[in-house]
Amino acid sequence: MVIAQSVLLVVAIAAIVYVSDEDQWTPLPLTGLVALLVLGSDLLVLDAKRFRIGGSFTGLVLAMALLGPAPAATLGIASALVDSTRRGVRGTYLLNNLLTYAAFPLLGGLTLHSLKLAGTDEGGYAVAVFCVFLATNALNFLMIAGHTRLLRGGSLVEMLRTVFIPVLPWEIASAVMTAMAVYGFEVYGAAIIGLFALALGVYQLLLRALLEGQMHSEEIERRTDQLDVRHEGMLGLLLETLALRDPSAARHAAAVAHYAHDLARAAGLSEREQAIVHTAGLVHDLGKEALPDHILIGRSELHPAERRLIERHPADGARLLLRVEGMGEVASAVLAHHERIDGRGYPDGLAAESIPMTARILAVAEVYDVLTAPDSYRIQMSPAEAEAELRHVAGTQLDGRLVWLFATQVLRGGGGAGHMGHIADLETELQVQRRVRGVLDGPFVMGPPA
Repeated sequence: MVIAQSVLLVVAIAAIVYVSDEDQWTPLPLTGLVALLVLGSDLLVLDAKRFRIGGSFTGLVLAMALLGPAPAATLGIASALVDSTRRGVRGTYLLNNLLTYAAFPLLGGLTLHSLKLAGTDEGGYAVAVFCVFLATNALNFLMIAGHTRLLRGGSLVEMLRTVFIPVLPWEIASAVMTAMAVYGFEVYGAAIIGLFALALGVYQLLLRALLEGQMHSEEIERRTDQLDVRHEGMLGLLLETLALRDPSAARHAAAVAHYAHDLARAAGLSEREQAIVHTAGLVHDLGKEALPDHILIGRSELHPAERRLIERHPADGARLLLRVEGMGEVASAVLAHHERIDGRGYPDGLAAESIPMTARILAVAEVYDVLTAPDSYRIQMSPAEAEAELRHVAGTQLDGRLVWLFATQVLRGGGGAGHMGHIADLETELQVQRRVRGVLDGPFVMGPPA
């Protein structure tokens, strides 16, 4: 690669010398002004992922249009040398920068020089400058990105998508600005170049702000993904910890989350609400962690004081969830999942529509799993018997419409006893949680205090 780059660079320099003539370097004040613009613009260097976008490019296009190929390519090499000295670029990277900044100004300058010799009018020449700007900009990117791709790997298409495309509208605007500057020079003279230099500085500052905003956005997204992974891991750890005390807890949480998610979908809830219901299903019994072992895993009849302790678990679980940012709506569902349609539930005695829809869905899912599970504190029922019991308490304990949807769409859709092994698998439901986590990224409305 080094040999090939060196040979091509020598060829480019020879071509610069060959096409150079005195007319391209005069008048000297204009040459000096453009040179100052090119080299001074590199003070506004923009970082974009693995690339650095220098401010000299626009000045080089101006050199192609107003001076010619030899001055433009010479200034391109000078710009690359100055930049490499500032950044300590060496080896094949230095050679590639020199070759790139010699090649595109030379080719673009030759194209525009030939059009000027052909007598193209001011308007047509400005249009040509616009087209050459975009073409040489693409060539510049491909030479730098292609070299990076060969040395570091990665996808050239991905580099195009993440580096070139986001700034393309700005480059088009810069191309228009450069074409207008060339047209203004042809009509009004060299004074227009000073205004152009000022506009270029503003443009570079705006482009810097754009790229910095993009990088901050990507960093926030990366950190959010890391937090999501940690959140999922902590959720799984929490449920597994509960299962150490009560082996049926993980299975029950998975089953309730599965049934509730399917019922939320059948009820026409939004994806966000479905995600809330699924998460709430996994953690709806979080408050039971505070219960003594003889109550949590015992099977004997409970005393009134012990029953009061159990009736605290929705409020205890909701209070814990409210300490986690963004879990307000999940906490609301957990808090009310033992409320009844007739107002005789706990902890707040809510009735009918006062109970959040997410909580009413959890209630149906939990009752069905308690009735049909082999490890429940109740005598296990068959799916048909459990469905009959749900219909019996519809309108009093449970929401009648949700019971009908559960019986006709969820259970008839494959959620019966034949799939109990699948729907009771905690790891499966945690994978579902990973798929829906993106829906929960938006702002939450905090639920009522527990």
